[in-house]
Amino acid sequence: MLFKEFEAKNNIFMAPIKTALATPKNGLITEQLINYYERKALGGVGTVILEPISVSLSGKEHPKQLMLNSEKHEIKLKELITKLHKYGTKIVVHLNHAGRAANPKIVEDVVAPSPIKCPTTNQLPRELPKSEIRDIINDFKNAALRAQSAGADAIEIQFGHGYLVQQFYSNRLNKRTDEYGENKFLFAEQLLSSIKNSVTIPIFLRISGSEFIDDGISLKDISSIIDLAKKYDVSIIHVGWGNVCDSVPWYYNHMSLPIEPMDEILKLIKNMTNIPIISAGRMQKNERYKYLLEKHVIDGVVFGRQLIIDPDFPNKILNHSNDYIRCGSCLQGCLSSVKSGKPINCIANPEVHKTFIPKTNDKKKIAIVGGGPAGIFAGLYLKKKGYDITLFEKNNYLGGQWVMAYNAPGKLSMKDILDDLIRKAEKELKIIKNTTVDDKFFDDKDFDAIVIATGANPFVPSIKGLKKYITGFDFFSGKKVNGNKILVIGGGLIGVEVTEALVNNGKNITIVELFDEIGRGMELISKKLFSLKYLSKIKVYTNSSVEEIKENNEVFINRNGKIESIGNFDEIIVTAGTKSENSLYNTLSKKIKNVYLVGDALKVGQIFDAVNGALELAEKI
Repeated sequence: MLFKEFEAKNNIFMAPIKTALATPKNGLITEQLINYYERKALGGVGTVILEPISVSLSGKEHPKQLMLNSEKHEIKLKELITKLHKYGTKIVVHLNHAGRAANPKIVEDVVAPSPIKCPTTNQLPRELPKSEIRDIINDFKNAALRAQSAGADAIEIQFGHGYLVQQFYSNRLNKRTDEYGENKFLFAEQLLSSIKNSVTIPIFLRISGSEFIDDGISLKDISSIIDLAKKYDVSIIHVGWGNVCDSVPWYYNHMSLPIEPMDEILKLIKNMTNIPIISAGRMQKNERYKYLLEKHVIDGVVFGRQLIIDPDFPNKILNHSNDYIRCGSCLQGCLSSVKSGKPINCIANPEVHKTFIPKTNDKKKIAIVGGGPAGIFAGLYLKKKGYDITLFEKNNYLGGQWVMAYNAPGKLSMKDILDDLIRKAEKELKIIKNTTVDDKFFDDKDFDAIVIATGANPFVPSIKGLKKYITGFDFFSGKKVNGNKILVIGGGLIGVEVTEALVNNGKNITIVELFDEIGRGMELISKKLFSLKYLSKIKVYTNSSVEEIKENNEVFINRNGKIESIGNFDEIIVTAGTKSENSLYNTLSKKIKNVYLVGDALKVGQIFDAVNGALELAEKI
């Protein structure tokens, strides 16, 4: 038995990640959600901790959040649990109430211990009266009973991450003068006692190891929670990070944040208790989770996004295979999709919630031109269908713009994904590098279809006097930037990333952006981090365009219809977007049938769009 009162086939857990795959409003489990979790069970994970279930309507975070407040919900949960048990997978039901972090767009009356706003929603909550506190405790108890009745192997209660329970024991957030203010752990104890006295299955507690903010929860607070855990015979403590309201980058464990502080705190928590500790937070690096397990810092490892990008990861590492794809913690599909109300997705696995591509008996020969993200993924998905794939790349390396992407500050983990994908592509596809394909290239070759994935080129606007400049592509390909005073023309994703790198190197940066804000289209956490760290250090002209550049590099802009000088610059970097490179397609499609466009060559977007487009194309050919 790996854990006290909780026997699982291995010590690998899946984290409770929101999916937006339940039904809107009433939060019922769907067939799509069952298939999603079944795929994780098939991949070998020992225990699935289900995504957060809101115990009360007042505690919901998003419209498609799971609920467990009726017999119908219990029946659907039992259906899911029964299916996953067939794989020998244990199921833990994660119960939560968001408190002040509830979504005001779907919760009319947001409640909390005290009326203190959550910065991410900007909603002032109403202070909970004692009668409603008792109601919420009862909601937790009833949900736990339904989970047990449905066949759950354990209950996990959310005690951290800035949600309701933590709001009560936080000195920063609980300003009550009644008994719940005098004893800030009273709500936590009443809740835990109620559930422990109602169910017989094991109980997990999920806590934040740290909020990484001033006046956040302390190790003394964690020690108090551990004392409660001992008192009520909690089986496992699950350590996560951050606060959903006040330290969002840590809550989502953004790729730019350091690993070391988490591991040091884990060691301190482990020394406090004999209760088994499991932990999540960018555990996909083999050397990291293996070290933490071998040194008994943790007793089990929790993977979240890693099982989104590669659901077979548990089976692969248990069988000592390195044929996996590591998560880069980019948040482009998993977070951004759910935040916008769409089902969970992934930058490198758009099949995460879709039916798998079926194999075909049709042995087509497919040529792919371009070895960037769209070309690689199109090749892999078409190979998965059973086709014979040859990929032609003009450079001596694969990756396209992805190579530039991971050279941006804080994005080095994106290289892990690319390295793993290239290894997979070189194993499964015929790849011919250093090959330029023109309109006559296929005249003497026999392919059933040709996929053009030639990407995009930098767009350089027509500006009077613009002669000497470099592009964002040039910059991330290693071209030297001269001088100290730099003008960046265009404040989109590439412009912002160029700015980050230059500010880190002590440069004086001015951005001129055509629209009303910079960073349009950026993943939300990256955008927030940029604003916090860099915005005060640069000059930004929005709703502006560069009108003219004089011989001495004096720059004139048009800002809201007024022409003005913004000074002289040592270097000008153009990051005004990209334009599709589809000239080869335009020529070939006139003389050859079955020529297809994919990725930026079809429509300029981000890596996420290119990869999803590759899957859609593979389904069509």
